[in-house]
Amino acid sequence: MSKGTQISSKKAGRPAKARTIRISPRFPENVAETVQRAADLRGVSVASFVVDSAQRAAERVIEEDTRWRLDEAETSKLAASLANPPHVNAAARMAQALATDVEIRSFSN
Repeated sequence: MSKGTQISSKKAGRPAKARTIRISPRFPENVAETVQRAADLRGVSVASFVVDSAQRAAERVIEEDTRWRLDEAETSKLAASLANPPHVNAAARMAQALATDVEIRSFSN
């Protein structure tokens, strides 16, 4: 965990919940006022508003970075390539042989 985060454990007498992590960001005063106003308009606490907003923003970023968005021409071209893939040539075979020695890792972790 990084500085400013804390994992809460189950407290005696309370039902078991999903573990939570405390994140304590500091907001400029004008941002805090805007967040407070928005939370008030929604009728929720600032914490609930921030968690919900952060979750939706994170999901949007993940979807944007992990999904392809193709227009009609690109979709047709991809479908045609999948239906009739190119023949494997010597360069493709060499690339495949080289790729077996390469470990592919995601940079998102």
